[in-house]
Amino acid sequence: MKKQYSFHKFTKLRPALEFMNKNGAQSKIIAGGTDMLVDIRKGASKLDPVKHIVDIHDIQEFRNIEIKGNVCRIGACCTFKEIGISEDVRSYFPVLKMAVDRIGSPQIRNVATIGGNICNLAACADSIAPLLVYDVQVRLCSVGDERIVPLENILIKPYKTDIHPDEILAEIHLPLPVKDWKYCFYKLGRRSGVSISRLSYAILLKTNKDKIEDIRFAFGALFSVPQRLKDIEKELKQQSISADLWKEVSRKVAQKILDETGVRWSTFYKIPALQQLFYTSLMDLT
Repeated sequence: MKKQYSFHKFTKLRPALEFMNKNGAQSKIIAGGTDMLVDIRKGASKLDPVKHIVDIHDIQEFRNIEIKGNVCRIGACCTFKEIGISEDVRSYFPVLKMAVDRIGSPQIRNVATIGGNICNLAACADSIAPLLVYDVQVRLCSVGDERIVPLENILIKPYKTDIHPDEILAEIHLPLPVKDWKYCFYKLGRRSGVSISRLSYAILLKTNKDKIEDIRFAFGALFSVPQRLKDIEKELKQQSISADLWKEVSRKVAQKILDETGVRWSTFYKIPALQQLFYTSLMDLT
């Protein structure tokens, strides 16, 4: 017999926050529900503590994409389709657009939300690596309080974030770029469409003549959660660009992955593939 849940749908933020303040530890929030429905159908153990399903899809203040000052604010309930067709996202954040356009199928993109991609925190979540290279912050709301924190600070482990039980992810804040970045997003799956990532990465690169002025890169489906490699990024600033440098960078990235994840069944495929693909992307950008 399938487990039964109570279902609560909110169209206003305040009642939703009050409900989570009382019941957050036993509740699961959905907006699109594309991941949650799969978990319910298969009886996933991570839902054992859950008694309440809380639907926030129709809270309108979570559905906006707008620029205020020097920040683009994307509501957590915006779907990947809405993000992909946004002129602001296309103009200022092309890596994010490239990523969301390749998530799932059109049917999934019509329903799945960026907030859900973050909160579910699968290692292969395709939107998170692009968000990380854009130095994104997230706004988390609770009764009588809110906090704005870097996205990377809430990414704990697969399917586990540092969003408190009484909090709701409200917005994603993307600082408007101040540099003329070159960019790349790459995703490798087992097939060309409707594919779960086997590896993905996002790159931003700023060059000055033949030197690296700034560089950022983040990886999905390679670590336990998507992450930037800021230590390697820092080493690269002001170095002269060459094929040998990009080979060394690709080797260091691969070694970092091995050091953190160890050897697994997929290692003998993923590591050589990542090294060659990442090297090729860096070469193509320069």
